[in-house]
Amino acid sequence: MKIVVKGMSAGYGSSEILKDIDLEIGSGEKVFIGGSNGSGKTTLLKVMSGLISHKGTVTVDGKEISKMKRKEAAKLISLMPQTSEVYFPYTVRETVMLGTYASSGSILGGAPASAVEYAVKCMEDCGVEDLQDRHLDELSGGQLQRVLLARTFAQKSPFLFLDEPGNNLDIKYRAELCDKLNVWAAGETSGIPNTLVAIFHDLEQARRCCTRAVMLKDGKVIFDGCIADGLKPEMLIKVYDFDVTSYSGV
Repeated sequence: MKIVVKGMSAGYGSSEILKDIDLEIGSGEKVFIGGSNGSGKTTLLKVMSGLISHKGTVTVDGKEISKMKRKEAAKLISLMPQTSEVYFPYTVRETVMLGTYASSGSILGGAPASAVEYAVKCMEDCGVEDLQDRHLDELSGGQLQRVLLARTFAQKSPFLFLDEPGNNLDIKYRAELCDKLNVWAAGETSGIPNTLVAIFHDLEQARRCCTRAVMLKDGKVIFDGCIADGLKPEMLIKVYDFDVTSYSGV
């Protein structure tokens, strides 16, 4: 299975963010999406998830994403957004259970035992099982981030899109995050090899979690290849207009 993007442009209102994007992501890949703020990284994940409209084509397993029902798309792609506003004071357990809806068809009290068991496993994997009775508005930023990651895993989709998953995490949990993502990416879901597509500002995390880099600048892909080449000093200067290597020691 693969996601194929051809001649895709997208934005918000009259503002075009992405311009004529061609991209192909196959099952089993671990892809870093890099670029400076405003380059179109988040918009790209949203388009490939079917959350915003686009020109051109974006197909998932041969089907145009904009023609797919939300539940159908959610069975294949789970997206953890960068923003973490809390609109409803659900408990941690309820929040993670919401992630099981695409695969189980039921939520909260109506979910089958298998969905509940899997949600508990996701909470354990993300280190939030001891928080499951607490409400989201009682959590720290790092705790909330781990809860949202558990919810994303609970969706049980073979394509996992993460927008800055390391936000608000301390050094220990960032290291554990990379380990968990690599273990997940080595497996499969419903017979489909797992695929990771992630935005990181921490380039060391990107190096540890991904093998391919897609670098954006001004809404266009300017590099697509091995992450070792994508993170070379000359490429980083081209992407960020800044000597990242000298500043961060990458």
